[in-house]
Amino acid sequence: MTETKALLRLFLRRDEVIAQVRAGPIDIRSLTDAVDVSRPTVHRSLKELQEHDIVAETTGGYVVTSYGELLFERYRSFLSEFGDMEDHRELLMGLDDASSICDSLLEGATYTKSVPFAPEKPISEVEAFVRGATTVRGFTPFIVERYAMLFHDQVTSRSLDAEILTSRPVFDYTSVHWQDQLEEAIAAGLEYLVVEDSFPFGLLIAEEPDEAVCVIVDDNGTLRGVIQNDNPDAVEWGRNLYEQYRTQARYPDPNVH
Repeated sequence: MTETKALLRLFLRRDEVIAQVRAGPIDIRSLTDAVDVSRPTVHRSLKELQEHDIVAETTGGYVVTSYGELLFERYRSFLSEFGDMEDHRELLMGLDDASSICDSLLEGATYTKSVPFAPEKPISEVEAFVRGATTVRGFTPFIVERYAMLFHDQVTSRSLDAEILTSRPVFDYTSVHWQDQLEEAIAAGLEYLVVEDSFPFGLLIAEEPDEAVCVIVDDNGTLRGVIQNDNPDAVEWGRNLYEQYRTQARYPDPNVH
């Protein structure tokens, strides 16, 4: 790990030098002009990079080794992912239990956050996610009218096979405020089950026609945003997390409130 950290620090310090050498072969003078630092600094940089087999000297000039190329691509990928997370800090801060999130969900993820001028944009993303699927499984710690109507309309039109887990308070609230729609959706095939545990966030897994996962982040019922990914590893993570809650889910007794 110590060597790995040292290598990462080297890339951070010599990022621009490596980027210029990648376009090589390049000689010392051209490299010094390109990075706009002193010649001694360039010499030190190349020496460090050669010691780690990132750069090699050839008769035509300095070049990045195949090993260096592979490492640099992963380093740049890491910086891009790190930057994405920083850009969506407010959304990620809304996750109550970050330990439940896997790395594959965030790799190449699409983020949509609620902003003052477009507070309902995440809801629109969830609607598009559900409407684009024929089979959806998931759980939700909260309910809003647009969600209730979305699943009612999709299930009763026979265009969606859905199984949703929720908490007793959310089920009771749905039963009171949208009783007719809930009964119609259940009669049409909606599986709506209750779990005693709380959920760290909302989760939807589209199984057909395309596999994808959608994490819904809220702050005490106020939607912060959504994170979507169609990475197979992210989808598998979503399935496994869903199954953990599904094993304890029960069909609710409508007479118990």
